[in-house]
Amino acid sequence: MPEDKKQEVKQDETIKSSASAEPTSAGDVNLTVADLRNLRTIIDIASQRGAFRGAELKPVGEAYDKLDQFVKAVDAKAQAENPAATPQEPAEKKTAEEKK
Repeated sequence: MPEDKKQEVKQDETIKSSASAEPTSAGDVNLTVADLRNLRTIIDIASQRGAFRGAELKPVGEAYDKLDQFVKAVDAKAQAENPAATPQEPAEKKTAEEKK
């Protein structure tokens, strides 16, 4: 298994094992760091495309900031534990940042 996948699996297991939410009646809910990165990208793209109304911008921005800080903290912890590995970000996010 490639190193990037090993790190992602390790991060995913950390999130699953540290989650305090009880499973729902529909079964176990799995939320991974990769899912959180995707959500961050979705919010970023939706805001660029004008999907939110003015009154919605503050709560969306606050949610985005919390999500961004959490993902960065997880990435920093993983980087500290394994300096050779780098976190994977979706291509859309990199493209959006390059346009700025």
